[in-house]
Amino acid sequence: MSRFLLFCSVAFLVAAEDPWTDASTHDLHGYARALSLDLRGVVPTADELTEIEESGAVSDTMLDAWLGSSDFEEQVIAKHRDFFWNQLEINLLQRRKIFKRDGIYFSNQRARYTRLQTQAHCGDFEADVNELNQPQSWVENDDGSISEGYVVVYPYWDPETPTEVCAFDAQLTTESENGVDCSTEDAHEEQDCGCGPNMQWCLVNASENAVETGFSRDLTERVRSVLQSGGSYADILTGNTMYMNGPMVHFFRYIAPFDTENYELPVPLAMLPEISPYDEGFTPVTLAEHHDGVLTAPGWLLRHQTNRGRANRFYSAFLCKEFIPPEGGVGDLSDQEVPTPNLIMREGCLGCHARLEPWAAYWGRWSEASIVHRSADDFPAYSEVCQTCATSTERCPDICDDYYVVESSHEDVDPYLGWYLPYAFLTGDKKEHPDLGPLGWVELSESDGSLGTCATRNAARWLLNWEESSEVYETWAADFNGHEDYRALIKQIVTSPQYWRGAP
Repeated sequence: MSRFLLFCSVAFLVAAEDPWTDASTHDLHGYARALSLDLRGVVPTADELTEIEESGAVSDTMLDAWLGSSDFEEQVIAKHRDFFWNQLEINLLQRRKIFKRDGIYFSNQRARYTRLQTQAHCGDFEADVNELNQPQSWVENDDGSISEGYVVVYPYWDPETPTEVCAFDAQLTTESENGVDCSTEDAHEEQDCGCGPNMQWCLVNASENAVETGFSRDLTERVRSVLQSGGSYADILTGNTMYMNGPMVHFFRYIAPFDTENYELPVPLAMLPEISPYDEGFTPVTLAEHHDGVLTAPGWLLRHQTNRGRANRFYSAFLCKEFIPPEGGVGDLSDQEVPTPNLIMREGCLGCHARLEPWAAYWGRWSEASIVHRSADDFPAYSEVCQTCATSTERCPDICDDYYVVESSHEDVDPYLGWYLPYAFLTGDKKEHPDLGPLGWVELSESDGSLGTCATRNAARWLLNWEESSEVYETWAADFNGHEDYRALIKQIVTSPQYWRGAP
């Protein structure tokens, strides 16, 4: 007879002679199995079952060991991956991507500058090049394009494998004949600028996916750090440490400079860690002061690309609330001849937007669909220059046209002419939201208990499949808000009669 079946038989006989009165012992095996699966994702080991059998319970020592295990960390990380929605799948920088055709990598984005035709290929033959991989001769095709052939390189993403790359794209030039630095965004249209040494200025699908995975993992590595350090739950959101691996560092050092409109370095170049571009281990990096924790991390900003989307996800995942349209919908808005652009006040819209717009403004200093921070020094809340050109016939500077309110389509806009766009229609203390940043909202949610209450609700959903509130739930939330110890919250739930009764 197996040890497991023997244990079940013994447990049955003991129960018959001395009925268990403690709820946790009604089905000790079921409780231990459910507890281990919830906390670790695995069933108890044979040795653990023996210990449980001998003691008649899952001891406090064993429970603490399970809660302190790496398996528990992975379970919590998996839950928070759902909160973050941090599976990133975007085109990081399309113009720097190279693709493979007939086994040879080439840039279809630059073909019109190098081969004189959009997406023209280099041809399947060895190129005639100098020491900088610059073509010395080429074939002229009937359609007016040229084919220069390929060279063999050892790219940074796979330095052990010889790889065929079109010669124009494999050029090692650091400065073009026109004096353009080939490592900057101005070099994209320069014929004699390529991907540089080891192809370091270009991306392939594999290297792009590695960067995106790193950005996503950074969020959950912050969860791991808080669990391992014993910090408060809010530290997951507020911590100023980013976790970088080799692909991420390579992207910031060599690729991001080709698109300064959408990407900026999270730390000065000299502070980027020295990591191999294919090293997937994570290194902690302390961020600059203007970063607002996980809510301004690349993995968050690029996954939730609009400020409304960023606010909505935080509201849903970490405050456990949602926007519910009024019964019957927003109604017929066709009778509004010239509807106000102020969604905070627009009829039919204000039910949700009266809250959403001020909350979205917490990200007002962060550009949308990018990871660039716009400081108050460079983009003051109010610009007299922009206000002047907005109310006169003079042409506004580009910065005003792009980032400030300079056109009036409605009388409600007039008071905000000359204001930086994220400040438009904000009133009272809500005008402070862009400069407070999303941490302002986190700190408010922490102080009023809503952040901790939602964390408790999310834990109850995970472990008990609870949706509704109850007296014991309120007690757990109150206790958690007193210390924000996430492990203590989980332990409180799994040692409660409510969990025991829920075990199979």
